[in-house]
Amino acid sequence: MEKTKKHFRELAGKKVLVLGDLMLDEHIWSKVSRISPEAPVPVADVVKITHVPGGCGNVAANVAALGGVPCLVGLLGRDSSGEKLVRALERQNVPTGNLIIDANRPTILKSRIIAASQHVVRVDREDRTIISPAVTKKLIRKLRELAPKMDAIVISDYEKGTLTREVCQVLIKLARRYKKPLAIDPKGFDYSKYRGATVITPNLREAAIAARTVIFDDKSLSLAGKTLLKLAGASYVLVTRGKDGMTLFDRRGSTYLPAIPREVFDITGAGDTVIATLSLALAAGAPTREAASLANLAGSIVVGKIGTAVCTREELELALEGREPVARKIRARNDLAAIARNLKNEGARIVFTNGCFDLLHLGHVRYLREAKKLGDLLIVGVNSDDSVTALKGPDRPYVSELERAEILASLECVDFVTIFHELRPDNLIKLVRPDIHVKGGDYKAADLPEKKLVESLGGQVTVIPPIKGRSTTNIVAKILGKTK
Repeated sequence: MEKTKKHFRELAGKKVLVLGDLMLDEHIWSKVSRISPEAPVPVADVVKITHVPGGCGNVAANVAALGGVPCLVGLLGRDSSGEKLVRALERQNVPTGNLIIDANRPTILKSRIIAASQHVVRVDREDRTIISPAVTKKLIRKLRELAPKMDAIVISDYEKGTLTREVCQVLIKLARRYKKPLAIDPKGFDYSKYRGATVITPNLREAAIAARTVIFDDKSLSLAGKTLLKLAGASYVLVTRGKDGMTLFDRRGSTYLPAIPREVFDITGAGDTVIATLSLALAAGAPTREAASLANLAGSIVVGKIGTAVCTREELELALEGREPVARKIRARNDLAAIARNLKNEGARIVFTNGCFDLLHLGHVRYLREAKKLGDLLIVGVNSDDSVTALKGPDRPYVSELERAEILASLECVDFVTIFHELRPDNLIKLVRPDIHVKGGDYKAADLPEKKLVESLGGQVTVIPPIKGRSTTNIVAKILGKTK
């Protein structure tokens, strides 16, 4: 475990080249309350539309979230979907300077209409024809320029026409020449185009298709794994098995990595998290078995989230330190937005509050208990260390942001915690859209700066009076002997 933690610390700053099929995932959030008079189909009233990177874009987003430096190479059309995808990538801290515009094909767009937390239908707009010779030359020129500068390489294949045999083999040979670990998320029947990779990561269904067999037990899985090692000429094959974990194959045999129990919301994008974590760990010098173990843990975190999501460095660190199930309550702000949205669609009443919570005391605990009574779900925003310093002075905080988040998450009345870096919670409020925004202290609701924003989103503000004499300032003063 200590070696794993060491390699985890070394993920930061590692450069990963991500090549693959780039797409825009569009989520159309709606409410369905009636049937169309024109046909027996539901009418979806659109509430909100969100965009996130899909395909290899989600791999790059996971690399960035884990502290790595993604170098994303893929194709965009000259269209509005391409523009939206660039903005979505930039929001995830993924540089877009190495993307190639192909005006002759559209940006791949996958639109999911969602009502009451259920997918109603998915609409795909794409051109799956093989890329032209001219675009192939541009792509190969870009790969030859970038590969020597990288610490690891990922090929993310969705069979959308970008990853031809020629393109794959050029990059694999570059990786071998410069001694860079290369991981491939494969598709289709023909794994010979991946020959020479360090590791390929098919899921169970993909492994069965490529090995041309039926996998129904450990023996048939073992046979498929050995077959894929030969077909791909890879050093390792990592078969991801959903709720049954993963199995890593090499020439000497296999290693089983059991699944980590989770309350699964959505497995969308879990494979992207696995290959991003795996490649970063290999770049950090981790042995392949150890890198697969770390990837297994990261993948288990993502399946506990809604929609296309990433595993953050902070979440993986908490999981490595065994701070679970408390760690499940500590979420990135975009995760909380999705959770709150889906629960509100199901009729839940969302309560939100925020603060520094530096030295949690009885006043905090009672105030949070009262806040939870006002609704069904209590979300707490915690100021980051930098924002506490800006608000309270250079000697604060007394307790680090991750410790404060974990302490809060340990309270039964708190459902979710997120860390925010701004001085005010306005951006968080816009994402969570609470039914009730709670403040604790000697305030009047009419004087709160957040009041106008909360009410504009359909919520209301409530103030819970403090317990006299219970404050961080009083506790510190008593410790220092400045009070009786």
